[in-house]
Amino acid sequence: MEVVNDARLMELVREPARELLPAARRASVVQPLVVLLAFLPGLLGFWNRSLDEATCRQGLLAFDVVAGERPMDWFVTASRDAAESSSPAFPLATLATALGLQVELLSSESRLLLVSYLSSAFLLLCLNGLAKKVGGSRFALLVVCLACGHREFFILSESLPPVSLPLAFAVLAFRAMLTHQSADRAFVSWPLVASGLALAACWLSGGELAFAGLGMLLVGSLLSVLLKKDPSVRGTLKRAIRQRLSSLLIAVVSLVLVTMIAVAIVAGWQSAFSERVRLPNIAGSSFWFRRVWPIETRAAEAAQAMWQMMGAWLGFAVIGVVQLARRRMPHRDGLGSEGAWLIVGWGVVAWLSWWATWSEHHGNWTDSVTWPGFLLLPMLFFAAWGLDAALRREFGLGSVLTATLGTLGVVFAPQWTARLPSSVTGTWIAASVLTGAVVIWAGLLVVRKLAKSESHSRRALLSCIVFLVLTDVTNGIFSRPRLADDERELLAFRRQLIMESPPDDCWLTTDETSPARLRFFLRSLWRDVTLREANDWETVLFEPQRTSAARSVESSKVRAIVVTWGSSKLPAEDRKRRGQSLTQVTAPHYFQGQPLKGYRWTERAEGPVSR
Repeated sequence: MEVVNDARLMELVREPARELLPAARRASVVQPLVVLLAFLPGLLGFWNRSLDEATCRQGLLAFDVVAGERPMDWFVTASRDAAESSSPAFPLATLATALGLQVELLSSESRLLLVSYLSSAFLLLCLNGLAKKVGGSRFALLVVCLACGHREFFILSESLPPVSLPLAFAVLAFRAMLTHQSADRAFVSWPLVASGLALAACWLSGGELAFAGLGMLLVGSLLSVLLKKDPSVRGTLKRAIRQRLSSLLIAVVSLVLVTMIAVAIVAGWQSAFSERVRLPNIAGSSFWFRRVWPIETRAAEAAQAMWQMMGAWLGFAVIGVVQLARRRMPHRDGLGSEGAWLIVGWGVVAWLSWWATWSEHHGNWTDSVTWPGFLLLPMLFFAAWGLDAALRREFGLGSVLTATLGTLGVVFAPQWTARLPSSVTGTWIAASVLTGAVVIWAGLLVVRKLAKSESHSRRALLSCIVFLVLTDVTNGIFSRPRLADDERELLAFRRQLIMESPPDDCWLTTDETSPARLRFFLRSLWRDVTLREANDWETVLFEPQRTSAARSVESSKVRAIVVTWGSSKLPAEDRKRRGQSLTQVTAPHYFQGQPLKGYRWTERAEGPVSR
């Protein structure tokens, strides 16, 4: 006979723990939210974005592409520019940027960044497809929810070259390969061909990133084959080994076929449009397997960069790693452990690639290939696993609250340390750490006392999760760079200059090397007007001008718009003798500390013209 005491009675009457947000499993809720989260947050970074020099250089390459008369000229120009440009440039990315410049309903800045915004939305949709294959519909929703407001994903939607484009094609290649592996044990299938096509597109839009993607497919496939428990294998050890070797052979042959498809497409593209096959520079400093352990790498800086890159995901990612160690993956309508090993292989290859190229990018997102982004994506899946585990109530309130407080401490530690006094002693630091530990312990006790009932516990858990998500989104929004003073001056100058009628030519005169931002803004003013550069006014006055097909019969005609950047002397007397006039049409502005002025150069029809 069992004796029931008061503690046992309290356990019997206690309400069982219920799953948080069960409505997120319904398809009618998941799909509209995924589409909304994929397209809506990126508009914050896409609209009215400040353009830097690297972005404008990509815009100038795109202008060279759209100058072609035929579509074939576009492909040839994009491929040759990508092969000859000293800055990061890839043919598919340049072509996509050129197509964005053809949209007439947007400003020139928005047209330039349109492909980056659409590529970031495309990446989120591809992540949704891969996450749905790995962990189900709700897991995919959590992945997109964590990604859409993150700081680095805002950067993806406002940077050129569009670094999210090769990442999206890499994710598509992983998704197709996972579909091929989970369908049957055939050597060739349509998802396998699609994986090769996506890998080729990743190569043409991201260069060396395709090699890291291929390495990820290799490691993920080997892990899924070697560590997968196949219930169909019964009998002797010899039969089990034969079955495992057969699966390994199929995986290796599939990877060889994917590589052959990608190499054939890239080689055919380059030989057709750039007249030669251009392979990545293996000896270069940016290649991903140049060296695995750079000597100049500083572990403290790398760890700080990873913390900043993950942001408020850190606590969820730790819980996700614990879930992976416990092998409790969400697989109600997904692949479960097979997809989880693919993500683990991705994380291993991405970390090695990021670490090996640390001396080149130092955690920045403006490198030729987005190694930080390639590492960020598998970390996103680990964080989604942790968030899903918290929603399924597989971790108690104390664990989730500890992860929340630890994440907030890591995220805001740089701001707190920046406010410390200059003279900080060891005793003061020890007292501060002890005080923080006491506060956290007291907070945990108070929350556990208040959350004895199921309703209070649910509210506390939801508050922790919502607080972390809102913190991540807030950091992403406020981390966007603001317009600099010279950028405002350039926009004001452009608004005044665009009121002029389209001239025959546009001249830029300066004694120094002209900035890419200035050249892009001038070139985007009038689509059919050629931008010419000169070092002095004599070149502008004596350079033969293009004759217009339909000359005006009025007393005067606008021949050119002349923009001066820096101190340039105007040859007024010589200009008057030639029957020409120069009228300043803009107020004086200052760009990068140099005066910026715009003039309208006209020539009188009845006056003498000397050339």
